[in-house]
Amino acid sequence: MTYMNNRIETFNGSKHFKLKQVAEGVYAAISVPGTGSLGNAAIIDLGDSTLVVDTFTTVQAAEDLQTAVIHLTGNTASYVLNTHWHSDHTSGNQVFSPTAQIISTSTTLEIMATFGKNRVAQQLANPEPIFQAIKEVDEKILLEQDEKLKKEMQWENASDREYMNALSNLDYTIPTLTFDKQLNLYGSHRTVQLKTYGGGHTQSDAFVYLPEEKIAILGDLVLSKHHPVMIHATPYEWLNILEKIELLDIKTIIPGHGDVCSLNELHEVKGYINDIVSLVEKAILNKQSIEEISVPKAYENWYFTTYFKPNLKKVYELITNPVNTI
Repeated sequence: MTYMNNRIETFNGSKHFKLKQVAEGVYAAISVPGTGSLGNAAIIDLGDSTLVVDTFTTVQAAEDLQTAVIHLTGNTASYVLNTHWHSDHTSGNQVFSPTAQIISTSTTLEIMATFGKNRVAQQLANPEPIFQAIKEVDEKILLEQDEKLKKEMQWENASDREYMNALSNLDYTIPTLTFDKQLNLYGSHRTVQLKTYGGGHTQSDAFVYLPEEKIAILGDLVLSKHHPVMIHATPYEWLNILEKIELLDIKTIIPGHGDVCSLNELHEVKGYINDIVSLVEKAILNKQSIEEISVPKAYENWYFTTYFKPNLKKVYELITNPVNTI
């Protein structure tokens, strides 16, 4: 363990993430707020090959991740898993292709090959609306009195700037290998399971399970002390997925956002989703506007506060007009 920790200590570092060893040959790359990472990534040394889980928001962050892979394992990445299609987990794919096989569920590939690809093309053709939105948030930041919310808005806008500044270098790279239930990757040191129980956070969510180490890398199915992002969510399916994950033998979780955690944070996400649904149902019953709902005390210190109102709106739309759209 000491030897492997020395590998981390001798890594030159990255402004985009901090490396944390979770087990021998298993590393979390924890996003630094306000940089070109936004989401977390992970590196797993299989022995004769290496798996990377998610690839950040920008090419620059992904290049640093590849440098870390080589430094820690002595090899470039052999496989990349995109846990879902969101850009903070997929935009760095090009750095690892074609050397690595990019893996996702078939549904995630379909979304990336259509909606995702078209969205990037539109952003490249007409970036001005996004730059205008960034400018408008800058103006709101100047007026914001809540210091915690102000700092989060600054981080989010800085991340958006990083993405837009790197956009011209983005070659949107879609997965090359798909699975629908489980795919095992066998290495000389360990075997890992790539699994999906369907879609909860998005239309399709995959994760990595290391049964011997009792580690799960869950993408955005679990966030640590961050508001779960529900804009593309199906709340009850999300809860079902988390209940199935609970049945696995897990001690350590690398979440999609936030620090390395445990099943406690999975339970907190379940509680959050249930609370959001209950708050919206109560508001509808009482003919109350969801705009009047405040962040519950249990979540006041969580990050991603700006997603609380959109989460309420998403659940409201699902209850009053249950149509699943991207």
